[in-house]
Parts: sequence; structure tokens; C-alpha cells
Amino acid sequence: MSKTTPFARKPLAVVIGALCTSFSVFADTALIETDEQLVVTATRTQMELKDAPASISVITAEDIENDPGITLADIVSNATSVESDFDSTRAGRQQISIRGMDSKYTLIMVNGRRMSSASAIVRGNDFDLSAIPMDSIERVEIIRGPMSALYGSDGMGGTINIITKSPSNDWSSQLSLDNTTPNDGNGGQEYTVGLTTSGALIEDTLFARFSASQTSRNAWQPYSGIKSVKGKEFDRSDVTALEGRDSLALFGSLSWHLADNQFIDLDLGYSDDERDTAAESATTVLYSESRVKRNSQALSHTGMWAWGDTQVRYSRENVENKEAANDGADSIEEVTQIFEASATTYLGDSHTVTFGFDYQTSELTNPENIKGGKADAYQGSIFVQDQWEMTDTLMATIGGRLDKHERYGEEFSPRVYLVHQTTDALVLKGGVGKAFKAPTMTQNHPDFLLSSCKGNCNIVGNADLEAETSINYELSALYSGRNWNVESAVFRNEIENLIEQTDISCKVGTWSSSKMSCVNEDGSLVDREISDPYKSYQNVSKAVIQGVELSGNVQLAEAWELSGNYTFLDTEDKSTGEELNERYKHSAFARVNWYATQDLNLFASARYRGDRKIDSELTQDAYTTMDLGTVYHVNDALRIRAGITNLTDERVSKELENIGYVEAPRTYYVGMTADF
Repeated sequence: MSKTTPFARKPLAVVIGALCTSFSVFADTALIETDEQLVVTATRTQMELKDAPASISVITAEDIENDPGITLADIVSNATSVESDFDSTRAGRQQISIRGMDSKYTLIMVNGRRMSSASAIVRGNDFDLSAIPMDSIERVEIIRGPMSALYGSDGMGGTINIITKSPSNDWSSQLSLDNTTPNDGNGGQEYTVGLTTSGALIEDTLFARFSASQTSRNAWQPYSGIKSVKGKEFDRSDVTALEGRDSLALFGSLSWHLADNQFIDLDLGYSDDERDTAAESATTVLYSESRVKRNSQALSHTGMWAWGDTQVRYSRENVENKEAANDGADSIEEVTQIFEASATTYLGDSHTVTFGFDYQTSELTNPENIKGGKADAYQGSIFVQDQWEMTDTLMATIGGRLDKHERYGEEFSPRVYLVHQTTDALVLKGGVGKAFKAPTMTQNHPDFLLSSCKGNCNIVGNADLEAETSINYELSALYSGRNWNVESAVFRNEIENLIEQTDISCKVGTWSSSKMSCVNEDGSLVDREISDPYKSYQNVSKAVIQGVELSGNVQLAEAWELSGNYTFLDTEDKSTGEELNERYKHSAFARVNWYATQDLNLFASARYRGDRKIDSELTQDAYTTMDLGTVYHVNDALRIRAGITNLTDERVSKELENIGYVEAPRTYYVGMTADF
């Protein structure tokens, strides 16, 4: 039984709701039989992927094991409409965006419970994706599009649900080793060691699983030469394009089967992630270190009764960011507690009704960046969903959620979604729904102040921010042939009060991206103390993000398989008529697998990224990267993998490098996984 849902052993009827626009192919990383793949995130109940009321990609444990990506961010980026980019403000932190909504709109969950650290980690947060050892992951479900009707705030762009493996009676263990080495000799070597073990402490009654992962990366420092600004010189060789990193992640679970119909699960997580960065400012190199510690606990009870199923869960997460402590200040700490309860019952043969509530409190301690040092917020909600089997071929999911936020009041998020089994091979889906996201405790704090732009500007809070809301439409079709399948989708998000960082402003003069400073009309630099450059947050009155997705796979021959996806994105800030910054208009991914023998698999993949506007002055040109790799099964217990990423060694322009954008260089990797 999957720990994400208490309803896994019950057949379900239908789909969760919204009248959206989506066409997707289930073939992002490997050929998987879609009519056998089960998912839970779209409805909180278990159902077949093709029937799920959402556009979903699934990444399996096998995909993770065989993929060249050492990080989960690398692996999910192969999915349709998912982008993983290095954050320009922090060298080497990967940000996950879905359907053109940047990373802060991606809800990360583990076994259905949200990970919350947005207010504690305000600079390039990829710590959430590295907090769970990859050897402990059973699968990752990626929902493209919002799910506020079920999960509330934070997932306006999409949801990534990391589902961990469940132990069985027999004890088994797995050891994995991975190493990557950039080709240019400028550092960046990275290795990961992972170990997981699981089995029964008391047969058929008490089960345990423990996973550990340790990762270390040397800083990648590809720059050279002496830079001279305002008569000052500094050596660029210390500047990091990818920050150094040392991290440890631990995850453990106990599952107690009280009876055939009752289960108690205890999940414990711990991670310790250290980073060191040398960032280039206009006049010097700024050295910084950060250390993020995370402790999480979750206790849940699952019951399966004659009338339906229930789940009650309490979870707590403590995220401590010691970056501020470098200057002698106290660390930043965010504590989030969530109590939630839900139930599913079956009304006749046609209705599966799920309902529940949750209550969340968050406390932020940040003496470094907030005057007074503290902020807090609470939020409660109730939700209900009806999966209605209208006919043998038509399923509807109708649901809604009412959230009560301490500061922003009530938000109701309804959703309606239809799934029609048009023929044995063709499924049509569509829906419409509303989503919302409240500003974080730092975005809306009037006394929030954070050094940014590599020390060249500050980010300040805005107490006048409004909550973001959106209406989302999606229409999709999935066709499954004998040896191929294809999915296409159209979607449209109409967003009110979208929160964007403003361009850098100057109290004197205007900002120059090329000079990383405020300048006068004649191009001369303005003294920093006078210009005081800054960014803030503002609500864009209305924005539209819409697009088309196309994906699929085909078994070319018994030993050859081709899969791929393409996304077209069209964005507009309705207040200015301009396109939104940092969105790729065109993106595509393709992969060819050759199963040379029963034990040997070779693959080649290519990723295309079209041009995108960075700001009013800069545009990133289109480029394509290629990867090659192989997986060899030495025997049933040992697999070896090796390959090359970014074979053509593509780089971004010097202008973009100077402000923190980066593409990792040609890199060799080798790894192994052993079962025992």
C-alpha cells in the first residue's frame, strides 16, 4: 500500500476537476504502459494514469537509477513543460519551473505532505529537492498545472509529489555510487554515495526503512584574468560558476500494521546541506557560506472501514539557514506545523467523495533581514471532491477548497475536470479551475531587506502585495497505439496580481546590466551610496501564460525506442503588453534508447531551449545540448552506468555569465548500483 493515500486498496471511480487545456504524452523518460501505471496525486485516491484528471508525468525508480542526472532536479527536467535552470543569484542552485511559472509556484511534497521553506531560504532554493535520498524514492508524480482545489496555496504552476518506497517482510539493501567530472579542469567534480535498507522488524506487523545519501561537489571556477574597476583590481579565478557543496540526507520510516485495516506510519527526515560561493560584484569578489539544516517528522494513521477510508496526519518541519550567521547574526529559522485529516467514502456505484481539512502554522525567525526579527502566519482550509462516473466512458471530478489566511482572508478554489474514454485507444480530458498563492512572509514584510545582485543592490519587501490568483484552462488528448502513444495539450493561465521582482531601480541615475551599476546620462558610474540600487516585489495587474504541449514515444523496433516532448509558451504582461522575463518560448527534449543486448542499454538525448528575454537589455540565445550514456547489467544484483552530458560543451554568452547565468560544461559521469 502506498503511504501517500489511505485509499489505495479501493477501486475508484473517476477524476478530479477543472475544465483546462492540455495535450500530453506519457513518454518523458521511458516507455511505460500507461494503463498499468497508478498515480495518487491528482485525486488523493489511487487510479490509472490515463484516467487521472490532470496532465501528469511519472518518473519511476528505474528512471532515476538509469538517468545521468545526479540531482532530482536534473531528472524531472526531462518531463514535458518542466525546466531546470541554475538560479542567476546563486551559482549552481537549480530551480524547477512548470508551464512557465517559476520555481516559487512549484509545490514540492513528500508522500503527500508539503515541504515548506520558502521564507527561510530566500536565495535560490533547491534544498527541498535534495532533502530526500534518491535511493528511497519509488516514483515521482509531476502534475502540470495548479491543484489548489486539493492542496491550496503554493502549487499555481504545478506539483511534484515524491513518493518513497514501502518496505516488505524480506530485508534488502541497495548501495549506489556516482561520480561526475567536468572536462575543462576547472573543478566541479561531484560524487554521491547512497545506501538504503528495509525489511520487517516484526513479520507482517512492524516494518522499517532507512536511507542515507551523501553528496560532495567542488566549486566549478571556469573564469580567469584580472578585472579592473574604478582603479581596483581583483582576480576572477576564485569566482564560482557552480558553488561548492557538501550535503547529507537521511530518511527513515516505521510502518505499524495494527490490523488488516489500520496502519500507523512514522516518517523522519534530516538533511544538512553546506554551500560555499565566491560571487563577482562590480568591484570585488564576495565570499559567502550557507548551511541549511532540515528536521522533519510526520505521524499518520490510516484506516480502511466498511463505509470508506480515512487518514489523519500531523507533520512538523524545522528549516534552519545559517547563511546569516556569517556576519555574527543569529541563523534564520522557519518552523511549519500541519495537522490534516481526510476521508473517502463511496455513494452508490457512481460517486467517490473525498473531503477533509487542514490547519497550518508557520513561524519565521530572521534577525538578519527583518526588523524585529520575527514573522508568523496561519492558514486553515476545508475541501471536498466528488469523482462522479457519469457513464461507462465519461468521468467528472468536481471539487473545491476554501482557505482562510490570517492576512489575506478567504480564498475559494473550485475545479471541474472531465475525462472521456472516447475509444479504446483515445482519451480526451479537459477542465477549468481556480488557484491562488499568498505572498511569503518575507515578500510582504515592510522591513525585509536582503543584499542581492552580487552585492550591487538590495531586495526590499512590499507590505501592499495582494495574493495571486489564477483561472486555468486545459484540454488534452492521449492516444495509445500498439507500439506508440502520443499526447497533446493546450493550456491557458490567466493570472491576477502575479508577483514579480521589479527591475533594478536607482535613486540617482539608471541601472546598467552590463556595468552592474547605476549610471548617469553620459555613462559614468554613480556613487553606490548615492544611487542605492534596489529591487522590490510588485503585483503585475494581469498576466497570461498559455501554450501547447506535445509528447510521445514509439517503439521503432524490438531494440529501439524513441521518446520526446515539445512545449510552446506564449506569455504577456497585460499592463505593459510585453512578454514575461526568463521564459523559453520553445523547448524540446528527445531521447533514443538502444537495447543492444538484454543487459546493455545505450541512449542519446538532446535538449533544445529557444531564446528568452532576460530583462529589457538582455536576451539569451537559443541552444541545444546533447547527452550520451549507457547502462550495463553485470548481473541481477549489479548495474553500471556511464556517459557524457553536454557533449557539445554549450555555454551561455559572456554577458549572461557576468550576471550569474551558467550552463554546466561537458561532463563525464560513471556510477553503479548494487542490491544485496
